[in-house]
Amino acid sequence: MRVTLMGTSGWMPSDQRETTCFGCCAGESLFIFDAGTGLRRLREPAQAALLDGARDVHLFLTHYHLDHVCGLAYLPGVLPGRALVIHAPAAELTGVDPERALAGLLRRPYNPRDWEDLADLRLEPVVAGANEIAGHIVRVRAQRHSDVSVAYRVDDAFVLATDTRADPATAELAEGVGLLLHETWYNAADPRTDETQEELRAGYAAHSEVGAVAGLAADAGVGRLVLMHLNPLYDESYYASMEAAARAVFPRSDVLPDGAVVDTEGVA
Repeated sequence: MRVTLMGTSGWMPSDQRETTCFGCCAGESLFIFDAGTGLRRLREPAQAALLDGARDVHLFLTHYHLDHVCGLAYLPGVLPGRALVIHAPAAELTGVDPERALAGLLRRPYNPRDWEDLADLRLEPVVAGANEIAGHIVRVRAQRHSDVSVAYRVDDAFVLATDTRADPATAELAEGVGLLLHETWYNAADPRTDETQEELRAGYAAHSEVGAVAGLAADAGVGRLVLMHLNPLYDESYYASMEAAARAVFPRSDVLPDGAVVDTEGVA
């Protein structure tokens, strides 16, 4: 498997980075993770190629914060004429009924059509533990965030963990995978972090610090760590400092641009 990074920013897009979205060709299926603004990249030739030969398309949502679901409004443009299965966390995981949540997002006057009228969309919730989807085992666990989010493990290939505090249970979920994609919101050792407005730094408790993330990757014995869901309050030089901090703990750590393609075997 190879994962295409279509959106590596959190909260707000920047000139270089869209909000969270990743694509992966899983056999004859296309798996997409989160529907941030990065979903629009399926209109670009390199990412549109992900759809070539895809028998079916599955979209996995980690939670319902707007920076992760705003791309649902793009679906008619990025997947014209394609049926889509949406996998959202079951209510038992998050306390939120997924059908009610999606109906609340895709409805007038915020969307031209209501969820109930979108015949090309189908909801199949995922539950805690193992889920068999399109011939693959997708493991799911709840995470601690300002609202409950979930992490995904696809076979033994990769784990995606975004919008979460650094949690030792993530290392257990990611044990032995080739690739860990983990949110990295700030670098506690960078003085620019302390210069951030105090009311914004208060929210950092719901996100992950780079040293802790690199420690999780080392504990899990993953092949490679890619830092993502980057804080848009900072710039590329700050992200470079986070990469260096991560590499001091776990040498196979990278900050990569949108559009990069990562082998899940953990190689460059």
